[in-house]
Amino acid sequence: MYTVSLAGIIATTVTPFTEDEDVDEKTFVEQVRYLVSTGVDGISVGGSTGEGAVLSDDEVGRLCQLAVQEVNGKIPVVAGVIRNSTREAIRTAEIAKSTGVDALMITPVHYHVNKPSDSGNFEFYQRIGEKLDLPIVVYNVVPHNLITPQQLEKLAEIPQIVAIKQSGGDIHGLAQMVKTCGERILVSSAVDDLLYPTYVIGAKGSIVAPSAIVPELLVQQWTAFLNGDFTTAEEIHQRLLPVYQAIQGPNFQGKIKEAIRQLGRPAGRTRSPIQAPTDEEIEFIRNKLIEADVL
Repeated sequence: MYTVSLAGIIATTVTPFTEDEDVDEKTFVEQVRYLVSTGVDGISVGGSTGEGAVLSDDEVGRLCQLAVQEVNGKIPVVAGVIRNSTREAIRTAEIAKSTGVDALMITPVHYHVNKPSDSGNFEFYQRIGEKLDLPIVVYNVVPHNLITPQQLEKLAEIPQIVAIKQSGGDIHGLAQMVKTCGERILVSSAVDDLLYPTYVIGAKGSIVAPSAIVPELLVQQWTAFLNGDFTTAEEIHQRLLPVYQAIQGPNFQGKIKEAIRQLGRPAGRTRSPIQAPTDEEIEFIRNKLIEADVL
């Protein structure tokens, strides 16, 4: 039904903010241009890496517009939708669609008191799919509202759902997703520290935070895997592990931006209450980037 390809390395963008916490459009466009130049297979805007939960609808729309314009049809642009009701998600998705994005990446609702039943999650995605009629990636990242393989089997009845970003560090869950739904639903890895093993067991690429920092390494690893060069893929796995370790824990978006800065590219500040890393964390990030042989 849909011709867009969401396999391979879908790079995640950060949202650069100025000191006043406004979106820094110039730096954002420079970032998208750089990511495209590294050979990634797609761009993801407004996800967790991009602080999507604190972006307004207008900001999501503007970032999508800038990304679509810069990409200019070379690769797909995926719009993140992180909202806490079906109506809000539809409103945000409509704005994103108007900019010409190729797909939507949508989290289940994340406010823990509003945890829906399985049928509520089904209605959530079904209504969005029917209203927007764009390919949907289920962003399976909400710990208290996880989409199980069995629930994904049901969601696969919704024609607009074409992929799932399997997050949360659960390689076992990813393996079960591939086994249960891999013939119908593309499973994209978000097990950031175990990308190579997830490719081996059936993930068709990744959408992960390290792609904002070292997209070249992820592209090289995916290419090596596709070419059967498993020695190179494993070697890159060893280099990616410290990059993952550098950004873990609270304020991870601030750590991602610091890692990008240390590699010589602008990234802007974060939006409160997310904070910049401490001096100790900055030194830790530096040491991990050196360990990864990228600094």
